[in-house]
Amino acid sequence: MDESVRSGQRAAAEAFEALVTYLPVPPRGSWQNPMMVRKRETDATSAEPWPDVVRDLFEAEPDLLARVIEHVRAVYPTYASVSDDLLARSFRQNIDMCVTAVQGEVNPAEGPLRSYAQIARRRFEAGVPIDDLIRSYRFSIGLIADQLTDLLAEHQGSPQGGVDAYRRIWAVTDVYTAQLAEVYRQHRLQFDTRNHELKMDFIERLRSGTIDEPALTEARLRFHLREGTAYRAFIARLTAEADHDLYALMVMLESQLIGHQGLGVIRGSTIVGVCAQEFTVLPALSISYGHESALEDISASFASAQRVAATSVALASGNHDIAESGWRVSVEPEGPVTRHFEKRFVEPLEASAVNAAMILTSVRQVLLHNRSFRAAAAALHCHQNTLRYRIARFEEITGARLDDTETVVSLEWMFEARARSDGTAAADGTAGLDR
Repeated sequence: MDESVRSGQRAAAEAFEALVTYLPVPPRGSWQNPMMVRKRETDATSAEPWPDVVRDLFEAEPDLLARVIEHVRAVYPTYASVSDDLLARSFRQNIDMCVTAVQGEVNPAEGPLRSYAQIARRRFEAGVPIDDLIRSYRFSIGLIADQLTDLLAEHQGSPQGGVDAYRRIWAVTDVYTAQLAEVYRQHRLQFDTRNHELKMDFIERLRSGTIDEPALTEARLRFHLREGTAYRAFIARLTAEADHDLYALMVMLESQLIGHQGLGVIRGSTIVGVCAQEFTVLPALSISYGHESALEDISASFASAQRVAATSVALASGNHDIAESGWRVSVEPEGPVTRHFEKRFVEPLEASAVNAAMILTSVRQVLLHNRSFRAAAAALHCHQNTLRYRIARFEEITGARLDDTETVVSLEWMFEARARSDGTAAADGTAGLDR
């Protein structure tokens, strides 16, 4: 390019810069030329006593760091495996981020922030959820921003300088948060792909009792399970009333398993795993638990959870265990005992000129209400005498009596087996009767 042309271009640029610099500031709310805004902000930034402010900020770093660590330990249990040293390094990174923001460009560069976000990946790998990471990060940035603006005022900086500093810091925060979300997305994709098969294998070996000590030690480290903590096997599934899918259920449960609380995997139409504590009850969700056990001996807990999950009690939403299910875990719906009770109590009714389903429903309600005819009649919306007549017909046709303990046990067994076959919760007095 000819030197005269280049000279003309330089002159034009200098003239335009001068024009931008000295144009009057437009009224508040009107359009402002971006180049003019940047020129004014750069001049304002250079006029503030930032070197002295930054020096004092670094002197205050130990006190600010102590407040951050105290807050994180008190509010975020998911940070249990993150050391104070790592928190200190992250806090220094946040200070550098803020100092660069108030002394540098108005629009923060994404390159360094992307590197910072990659460093934060270690918190994801330690089991810290992104929500906790962002909230703790913003708390840290808020402390630093407040300290910077207070120090600026102490060093006779302008009020507008404090406002500009705040805006610059939170602009950087917005960009960093976006970078953090992208790093987290990449981390989850890689982590889930790598860990899914390992989780499946680990849970299966726990369930079958084939886990060995080296594999157990490795799994504890990978999945953040604490040695010496008692865990329980669990089986979770959606009830018939659920309006969400199994993957949404997995997300809800995983949020409660963070921080050494356990792990789970999707297995068929259920989620199976181990947990240190019962889950918070969720709507349209049934969770069955085995007994507490050390991980190396937890196969028996899986067997207990499976038996609880098979009962009619577990067809309802909520947390369920052997204490609630009781004798129901021993029922075999298709076994010879159940067939014997069907032959004894149901076939005679069906062979008679009576409404077998109505009479069995009445019998079931009487048993559910501890043989209180008044309570059972209220539940059935009928007169007590009507209910007594139905029970009398049942006893007459079958030869059984409801004041006989053996008869009551046999009927309860049969009703439990029918409830399982029909998928009706045990609390429903019509369980297994619509046949």
